[in-house]
Amino acid sequence: MKNKKPIIALGALVAVGLIAGTIAYFTSEATFDNVFTTAVYKTQSTETFTSPENWTPGQEIPKTVITENQGSIPVAVRVIAEESWVNESGNEIDPSVIEQIMNRIDGEDIAIINLDNTSDWVKSDWGNDKAGEVTAYYYKKSLAPVKDVNGTKVYDKTNSFIRSVTLNSKLPTSSYCTTSEDPINHTITKTCTSAIENLGKATYTLKLTVETVQFDQYKNVWFTKNPTHAVEITATN
Repeated sequence: MKNKKPIIALGALVAVGLIAGTIAYFTSEATFDNVFTTAVYKTQSTETFTSPENWTPGQEIPKTVITENQGSIPVAVRVIAEESWVNESGNEIDPSVIEQIMNRIDGEDIAIINLDNTSDWVKSDWGNDKAGEVTAYYYKKSLAPVKDVNGTKVYDKTNSFIRSVTLNSKLPTSSYCTTSEDPINHTITKTCTSAIENLGKATYTLKLTVETVQFDQYKNVWFTKNPTHAVEITATN
């Protein structure tokens, strides 16, 4: 009986060794390399406009604004329009004065913005989420990413929502004359001046701000405060 004990102990040791060896051999490892390449966001806006020095009632001044997408993702486009009048002294004319003048011409604008391509643009007074403060013009479809056609880059672009601006021909004007005499030469000179009532030699500024945003986020960026007033912009094919 004494000679069997070492044999039993040795067998147990071999069993432990076999178990330990089995665990060491069963191993596994999996590696996933997920590559994310960022988009190129690039837009370009071009304005065509020559400022008039002597703007007269009824005179139409051409003006256009066009935006194109030069990047790799679709973008949404809007243009915010803001108007202001400044008198000859450089002070802003009170809005109540502008309203009085407009009432005299049947509620028409003093400076008429002549819209263009209205089937491609939608007008909204909810620009910048502030009703009534500014007017925004939204391009109805997103601009597609740049395409390569036979080695040439082709950019998707808007047309212009505006064609020109006209100083209203119905504006009321007033005239006054001064008289001077030259007794030596026996001459009498009358100098007459005509100006737009309550405006005089004023300066009108139409400020256009072009804004673009990646198409899939335009509602979150432009209509955060008033999502129910979001303009529907369709995706390009």
